[in-house]
Amino acid sequence: MSWDIVGHEWAIDILQRSIAGGRAAHAYLLSGPAGIGKSRLALRLAQALNCDAGGPAPCLVCRTCKRIERGNHPDVRLAGMASQTANLKPEEAARQKDLKIDTVRDWLADIHLRPYEARRRVFILHDAERLTEAASNAMLKTLEEPPPYATLILVAHTSGELLPTIVSRCQPLKLRPLARTVVADALRERLNLTEADAALLAAWSGGRIGWAIHMVENPDELEARQNQLDDLIAMQAQPRTSGFRWAEERAKEYRAGEQAVVFEALALWQSWWRDVLMVAAGCPDQVVHIDRRDDVEQAARRYRLAEIQGFVARLNDTVRQLRENVNPQLALENALLHLPGG
Repeated sequence: MSWDIVGHEWAIDILQRSIAGGRAAHAYLLSGPAGIGKSRLALRLAQALNCDAGGPAPCLVCRTCKRIERGNHPDVRLAGMASQTANLKPEEAARQKDLKIDTVRDWLADIHLRPYEARRRVFILHDAERLTEAASNAMLKTLEEPPPYATLILVAHTSGELLPTIVSRCQPLKLRPLARTVVADALRERLNLTEADAALLAAWSGGRIGWAIHMVENPDELEARQNQLDDLIAMQAQPRTSGFRWAEERAKEYRAGEQAVVFEALALWQSWWRDVLMVAAGCPDQVVHIDRRDDVEQAARRYRLAEIQGFVARLNDTVRQLRENVNPQLALENALLHLPGG
């Protein structure tokens, strides 16, 4: 019996104890950063609740576990932004920002039917933080009085964007980033990476094993990420007009529905300046971009601590402003005006 999950032993222990004692919750809320392992844990929980072996952990080899893994078990229903946009054209899908009430209604349409084959019916909803208020309210009735044979699992990047009434009706499990050594060991053992490559990816991952595995499987994305960081670092030495062109391009992406791309770029920029701040503050062991340590140390010596700290705070404010629907170009240009050395 094995959950086949890297880390999160505390969460697995809670789930196994509740299943073994017949005290499994009717609804769970799994939250944490993207790539932390939420989706995998939700799938393993669905398997554990229905595994043919009948234990508190899934065997992963029985017919039920395999069908749930493949996504074709009739008693396990999945929904989220992927299902909502599955039949849309790419440009239409890109404009979809929220989980709509129709998606929730389709997801829960037959929840009152008894299980076809398994012991329990399991309903997994991804991207729960993107639920509209109407969709949340449509779910509340079910969360208040779920059928005794149904389990709902909400998966969200953050629980803070969900209605408090939703959160209060679920058992929360907030997954935390894993230690670098745990991620590096897993990458070496599971993907046969060299010690150096595993250590580098583990540092970049921020404790997100799923992110690290995705990058190993998609090296082009990893290369694009490194090139993007090169451009962001180089912006310090370029004329301010170059920075404004960058802001204009990102704003166009944002307005075109590619908000995730802009947030990823800002997160990458934040990670670089956080490294500079850590070195300037005397905490070099916390550096993420360990392959660029010399550049980080040079930047830490070049600027005053207060100047670095102020720009890190400015980038955080920019992310907040974008989420609050501030004009994206103005928000990004304002950040650039505070770039150290600018």
